Amino acid sequence: MTAKACAWLLVLMAGSAAAAPCYNDGDVVTLEGTATRQAAHEGDASAKSAWVLSLSSPVCVTSAGAGQGGRQQSNVSAVQIIDATPTENARIQVTGKLVTGNVSGYYAVPTAIWVLKQRVLSGQ
Repeated sequence: MTAKACAWLLVLMAGSAAAAPCYNDGDVVTLEGTATRQAAHEGDASAKSAWVLSLSSPVCVTSAGAGQGGRQQSNVSAVQIIDATPTENARIQVTGKLVTGNVSGYYAVPTAIWVLKQRVLSGQ
């Protein structure tokens, strides 16, 4: 292999190892992880337990930031599951609309996914 070919190969490999794109609030995404039930907070009788998806690997999420119309990026390792009831401790793949901020009445973690489609990859 020539030196020029080796250089191009390294450039291509570096490009494929680049960070994954950041998802925006409202994007339809597919995420994979393990579903667990998070108990309601103590002392709040009206709070419901919530389903949380612990992601296989963190994703970048961009949301509206505080201040003058700024955007805030964060690495998210768990999202709240809305409109689906998965099998506890199952490894699942969900497709749905990403939502950041407090999802009224169901708040568990700062990012949620309104599930459109769910697929079980492996059971308990």
